[in-house]
Amino acid sequence: VCRSDELPDCGDPFNPGRVPSSECDNFFTQQTFTCFKATQYAAGQYVTVRGCAPFTTDVFPGNMQKGMVGSYWKGTNVMSLCDFANCNSAVSNKVTWMGVLALTLAVFRLY
Repeated sequence: VCRSDELPDCGDPFNPGRVPSSECDNFFTQQTFTCFKATQYAAGQYVTVRGCAPFTTDVFPGNMQKGMVGSYWKGTNVMSLCDFANCNSAVSNKVTWMGVLALTLAVFRLY
């Protein structure tokens, strides 16, 4: 989780090079499918918070989580849910499956 009032690069405009991403499944014992971005006017400024949505498959099945994707407004405040890697605009520090496959093929060709 990052907060723009504590880390300005977390706000809008977002500076992804200075805010690391997190794999949400590292925080919960059940698989999660959604991330969030919330922006709210508080204490005379807009504060943006980004992170993993607290919905696990124990409570919300995967298809239900994907069905909740979208932006929800109340006045000028907004809460957005998204369902693909780094969709709340964080940079990825994960290795992709295509990268692993390419590396594996390259190693096998050497031998």
